[in-house]
Amino acid sequence: MELASTAIGVVGLAALFSTCTETLDTLAAAARYSVNREILQTKIEVERLRLMVWGESAGLTDIDPSRPEDETGYDPDFLNESLGGAALRPAVAGLLACFAHYFEDIEQLQSRYGLVTQKQNQDKESTPALAEAPTRQILLTTFQRTYARFQQRTSKVQASTSAFKKAKWAITDERKFRNLVAELKAINDSLDSLLPAIRDKTRVQMRTAIMRSTDVDQLQNLVTAADEATDLIAETASLRLEMLSISGKGAVKPAPKVVQVTSASKELRGEGLNNASTQSGPSGSKSVVQDLIAATIADAPSPASVSTAPTGDIYDDTGALVVHKAYHKADSLACFSWHVGLGETTDLAECPPVADAMFGVAESFLEVDVVSDRKYAGWSPGSVSLIGFAREATFWKRAGELEKKPNPPSWYRVNSKPLSQDFLDKRWRQLVKEGLGDDFTDKKGYEQVLELLGPSHYTWLDPKEGYKLRHQITDLLGALSSSIIPNFEERGSIGLVAFHDQTVPNSPFGFIDFMRQMVIARELTLRIQLANQRWYGGITRRVIYDMIAADLWTRHVEIKPVAAAFGIPKAVFQRQVHGIIRFVDEMRWPYADEIQKEANHLLEKNPEEIALDLRLQDWLMGLVLPGARLPLILVGVLYQLSPTLRPHIPTESVKFRDGNFGIVYPEASYWNVRSVLGKVLAPLSRDQETNHRKVHCLGGWVGPCLSPSLPECRLGLTVSLSTRQPPFAPLELDSSIGDATKTTLSSIGGQGHGGEWMLPTPPELSRDTVALQTVRLSKAPKADLSAKDALYYTARIDFRLGRSRTFVTFTLYTNSVFVSVPPCRGTHKVDPHAAGRYTFAVKGIEEIARISKTCDAATDMAIMVVNATGGPASEVFARAWCCQTGTNAVIWRREGGKCCFKCALMVASTDGLGTGTLIAC
Repeated sequence: MELASTAIGVVGLAALFSTCTETLDTLAAAARYSVNREILQTKIEVERLRLMVWGESAGLTDIDPSRPEDETGYDPDFLNESLGGAALRPAVAGLLACFAHYFEDIEQLQSRYGLVTQKQNQDKESTPALAEAPTRQILLTTFQRTYARFQQRTSKVQASTSAFKKAKWAITDERKFRNLVAELKAINDSLDSLLPAIRDKTRVQMRTAIMRSTDVDQLQNLVTAADEATDLIAETASLRLEMLSISGKGAVKPAPKVVQVTSASKELRGEGLNNASTQSGPSGSKSVVQDLIAATIADAPSPASVSTAPTGDIYDDTGALVVHKAYHKADSLACFSWHVGLGETTDLAECPPVADAMFGVAESFLEVDVVSDRKYAGWSPGSVSLIGFAREATFWKRAGELEKKPNPPSWYRVNSKPLSQDFLDKRWRQLVKEGLGDDFTDKKGYEQVLELLGPSHYTWLDPKEGYKLRHQITDLLGALSSSIIPNFEERGSIGLVAFHDQTVPNSPFGFIDFMRQMVIARELTLRIQLANQRWYGGITRRVIYDMIAADLWTRHVEIKPVAAAFGIPKAVFQRQVHGIIRFVDEMRWPYADEIQKEANHLLEKNPEEIALDLRLQDWLMGLVLPGARLPLILVGVLYQLSPTLRPHIPTESVKFRDGNFGIVYPEASYWNVRSVLGKVLAPLSRDQETNHRKVHCLGGWVGPCLSPSLPECRLGLTVSLSTRQPPFAPLELDSSIGDATKTTLSSIGGQGHGGEWMLPTPPELSRDTVALQTVRLSKAPKADLSAKDALYYTARIDFRLGRSRTFVTFTLYTNSVFVSVPPCRGTHKVDPHAAGRYTFAVKGIEEIARISKTCDAATDMAIMVVNATGGPASEVFARAWCCQTGTNAVIWRREGGKCCFKCALMVASTDGLGTGTLIAC
């Protein structure tokens, strides 16, 4: 066990991992010769699968264990962040070494664990069919993708086999062998506990594979082989069997002996509720799957808040919404939803700001530029989706780090090959028209990279190893990281970089250097698409911006027949100009007449004959960087097109990624959609009978809104809003609230008797009315402001309540997050054993005006349902109240929505996002 106490390299860790997975494969083969071979084989294979998926999540499968340690200096970057540093590697190595240690002592295997060796010819004579059958077939259908990914890797490292793996084994004492399985399971559990971020990722992958399976026999094997009813694998398999039985695909419900997913049986009802705990396992036991898919916990329902369905009918919970929460790495929250019996939900999505070609590897970019996620926005104006909520939680948790300088690249090339303009022009044309080509091979790709970058500093003992696609990607990443081209993230403009030598005398780089960067970035993007993996070491935000710029240049810049000549496609030019005309018209932007007149003049001219500011040229060529910069770039374009506004282009600096800013004019104000005023006022875009001008949400802006009429705002004044960060409930809340002795797994979903499930009653349509009066801004003190920074203001909104005829003012202290509920399918009821989680209190607009503090879902079981069905202004009032009291809220549409009231309550409860507040509009 010396490995655990000494420093271990990345390759050594990968070699240990490979040894463990192969050893468990051999051990599973031994189970073929036992009496209960299917159960024992399944037990071993489950532990092997857990280890395989864990290793894949940790990044160990991307490292070749056969190479010398000194040839893999960059391998630490393939590891998950949790293992990236050397601190945890000895502990992980020690646990992996425990696997191998069990099989080093042949005598101990025989005496302690009931294993004996057999001769090869005796095996084939006694059980030929079993000997030839692959061990993994017992779960092959369910985990087909995982096995496929490991097949190639396993074949490469099987050359070096231990004495244990060379021998044939059989089980003579099943009781002793089960002890071995239990000890191996404990090691897997320890690996999970040591690295929680990887554990959560592993759980998601295992659950996903099981929930996609339709192999009833394999699912039943997983249930039968489990030792505990709360086992993650067994519960998910049991749930999947229940779904298949509901959908009529030939599945049978799992035996009650292992996991009870359905509601209480007739026998249980006959014996009375006093015996419920004996039917559902030990008192206070907590389901692992209840943690995994955020199922509900038992408690007594409130008679005032639910209505009971007629007794005797069978209730089908198919289509009910379930929210899944996990950290896919230590500080990055992930949320998504799925339907009971139907699988994953379809999220609403707008046009993706980041192209699909790089979306899978752009995680580091999306964590700091949340609006670039194509699934960020919710269906309600000024709200976010579940994915958007997770993005916001991750962003604000790491907000302090954004002010720091990005870490240097993990590796880079110390030299580069000089390239001619003709070579770059020819290669770019090939990449745009043909991509990598239909005849692309690893060797051809290697030769292309060699021609582009020059020889690598690595010498491979096996020359074929150097041809591999992942090494090409590594070389291209190193070249991008060491380029003399400035960072697009810092410059904020593709045009300023591409044509830098035309605006700056004696520029250290020119257009040829820019095109070299574009060619390398495009080569990288196409190879990442071909490799179809979601994570690579060394993909920094700078690299993502390079890939985005190359993608925009590919799609929006026209290649001329003349060498090194590029132009603006007419269709792109017209689309961009018409976009400006539509924006200023719908948003009623000040000086819109001037802007539209200038835009129409542009349409009459030849795009290539127009002398324009480079930032305006970025817009007209379709080269605008996506995400948080877009609203500011758009405003810059408007000022460039207006003769009156052009001399007064805003120069104040704002934290554009925070999004908490706006522009104030005497007659109107416009707010970023992520700003506190943007979120609160956005529902007015649904108001058809407002006394004010129609509000729109367009281009990342909300407006025209009421103006606070600040001094010096005649030609537009950029302001920042002073607020606290949004509050976020802990990911894992205390699930012991309520009567734990009545906890059953029926809350996960499925079928039950209609009389036992209750339908929550939504609030009636409200007759309360509210009118928005004024928006006020007052200067807020802010330390360390430079002369270039926009001033900070605190926002207040004045309302007039119709019924009480009183005035209410809310100060927007917190930049709260509002989450649109995902769609469910049908109308759903509440399991009585989980009713305590759905206790709620309805408050009208007039009532919340007198409440100064909201409830906390983590400590108070009651969910506050704000009845804002009186119109868009009522929703504005409710959102403003949330920002004053410091709470996030879930938005649910009572009429015409796609989610039932029960599922909306679930999202607001601790089973969902834990906001404790639901706004019914």
